[in-house]
Amino acid sequence: MENVIEADVAVGGGGLAGLFVAIGAAEQGARVVVMEKARIERSGAIGGGVDHCLAYLNEGEPWDTRDGYLAFVKKAAAGAVDIAVHEKIYCDELAAAIKRMERIGCPMHDPATGTYYRTRSFGAPGAYWINFDGKNLKPLEAQEARRLGCEVLDYVSATKLFIQNKRIAGVSGYNIRTGEFVAIRCPAVVVATGATNRLYETPTGMPFNTWLCPYDTGAAQALAFDAGAELANMEYVRMTIVPKGFSAPGLNAFTGEGATFINALGEPFMTKYHKLGDRAPRNVLVHACLTEGAEGRGPLFLDCTKLPADNLHQLKTTIGTDKDTLPDYFEQKGIDIAEEPFEVEVSEGMQTGPLEVVGSGVKINSQCMSTVEGLFAAGDCADQMKVVHLALTGGYAAGRAAAQYAKRSPGDVLAAAEVAAERSRVLAPLDRRSGVHYRDIEDVLRRIMKQYVGPMRTEIGLKTAARKIERLKGELSNLKAANPHELVRGLETETLVTVGEIMAKAAQARRESRFIPYHYRLDYPEQNDAEWNGQIVVQKSNESITTEFRPFS
Repeated sequence: MENVIEADVAVGGGGLAGLFVAIGAAEQGARVVVMEKARIERSGAIGGGVDHCLAYLNEGEPWDTRDGYLAFVKKAAAGAVDIAVHEKIYCDELAAAIKRMERIGCPMHDPATGTYYRTRSFGAPGAYWINFDGKNLKPLEAQEARRLGCEVLDYVSATKLFIQNKRIAGVSGYNIRTGEFVAIRCPAVVVATGATNRLYETPTGMPFNTWLCPYDTGAAQALAFDAGAELANMEYVRMTIVPKGFSAPGLNAFTGEGATFINALGEPFMTKYHKLGDRAPRNVLVHACLTEGAEGRGPLFLDCTKLPADNLHQLKTTIGTDKDTLPDYFEQKGIDIAEEPFEVEVSEGMQTGPLEVVGSGVKINSQCMSTVEGLFAAGDCADQMKVVHLALTGGYAAGRAAAQYAKRSPGDVLAAAEVAAERSRVLAPLDRRSGVHYRDIEDVLRRIMKQYVGPMRTEIGLKTAARKIERLKGELSNLKAANPHELVRGLETETLVTVGEIMAKAAQARRESRFIPYHYRLDYPEQNDAEWNGQIVVQKSNESITTEFRPFS
């Protein structure tokens, strides 16, 4: 069997969480291999940089403590968060994670003053958000992973998890540049490929102009599901507010500095929807904008013109940290945010956790292990991790746990026939003279998801979505690729279809509304904590999707 690499821990995905996984495992002495379909220096959702991280710092206020933070998480994320897991992978790791950031060259405080620039937004009881210069966080993280001896397979996309004796035996990958197929034999795999984007139609009509990375297409969720692992919180469709005609991150910065939403009548309107007004949870901001538009009070705007000079200066100097092109957008539109409000709209949907403090995807325990032995998950593809703060902490925790597991696990044989069969499956579209292009399938999938699995859902709509996606799945065996680039796009299409089907099934199973509009059942419009305070757990069974509701105690 050719192209087999031996390792202790394989990491699928070299984004923010994935590289902290690698660092955590390598510091335990493990042989680590990282597979990343781009280059690890600038890959993933924060490949271009990041400007904020959530943390409690024990600076004197009751909310700024471990207990205060956990009370906030338990209340805000009720029905989705396993608070014991959250405490273990975040609270127990936070202090060390902040020091680790400084050690690799990306401190979150101002080195000149030693203080943290903190803002309040998204429903938090205090200024949890640290604004910092994370423009070069990914290159610094990549440098540390390479320094520790991690083997990096750039341009390699994971394709399958191999199971022997009901535990992980290895993982395969495909090089999107050369077409080479590789396999890694290892007792532990950590999937860390992010959330699922490119799943819903975008406001611009351009599928790659997404709020977050369009190359995160649910690989971890789909591969873990196929391997028999449980998924949780998959019913939630997450959206944000973006500048009109351009999906880009930045809402946290605007609301954190005090920007105000106004409607076409010039009226501030967020206080009608939440007592925190413009600093309400993100889902409330989205629901308010959808409602204002539906009731005829659009277009909608964000107004920064009344901000104090210091806040405005901070905003103008940092909004390009997450995405360089956001300042370019304002320049090309001729908009000076200090002089006039700018128009906004609701973004496309994506599969990820409903709040900044709870995720969606592979169900993990306090050791970051899935329900398949030897399979771990980190970052936005895990049900109890989300965004930067949990990638920093939970990513490292997952890597450390995976390395410790690998030390006590003998590993299993990687079956040559199974690897050969996967190689044939992956490369088959290159040999087809006729067939379906990946874009044709994706375009249909996005329309289905927007129409039936979007922010307003019904039983009949969700059943219709599931039926249409089932028919669409039949076309996957006809995918044709003219080159290695198109082949990897086809692999992404397969995972998108899988995640879309799972979302529709999970949303159908939850017969209530929660985190409106991220799961808004028009036929069950109220939140029902008496019956639905827990997770919808999804698993593969005999080639079908099973769902089970599991309450939190």
